[in-house]
Amino acid sequence: MPIVFIGVGSNLGDRENFFRMAALEIQNEAGICDLKCSPVYETEPVGGEGQPLYWNAVWSFTTELVPQVLLHKLHDIEMKAGRRRKVPNEARVLDLDILFYGDSVLKQAELTVPHPRIPERVFVLAPFCDLAPEFVHPEVKKNMRQLLEACRASHGGCGGVRRLTDGKG
Repeated sequence: MPIVFIGVGSNLGDRENFFRMAALEIQNEAGICDLKCSPVYETEPVGGEGQPLYWNAVWSFTTELVPQVLLHKLHDIEMKAGRRRKVPNEARVLDLDILFYGDSVLKQAELTVPHPRIPERVFVLAPFCDLAPEFVHPEVKKNMRQLLEACRASHGGCGGVRRLTDGKG
């Protein structure tokens, strides 16, 4: 079974509860096992001016679900939390993005894996490095630690990204 990495984010409502609910839903999903969670980071919003701060994390698990089915399951969890997709980069109660599906490279209308903006997002790379710093991006051929270092160098550090938890919960 492939190891899947997902980005988890929230900047509206009871973020702690949304993270907890999403973790329980994922753990209870048939065909998904071995959920691991990075620490949670509080981060500045990207692309959505005037929004509240985000909570971001990266989670991993193994799955028997094919990528498209997994995507629909994650969207169902978002909807259970109350998310309604209206406009890009809007504030949201819960955001679950497939970052990697093993070492697969998929480019479909509904799903692109690896997520195309991973190398430029400190709010993804920092928690990812807490979970799996040596994981190699199948297209870029660099590990997450190298991508984080390059991102920090090109963006002047990691401003607006602050660890909140230890990732053990």
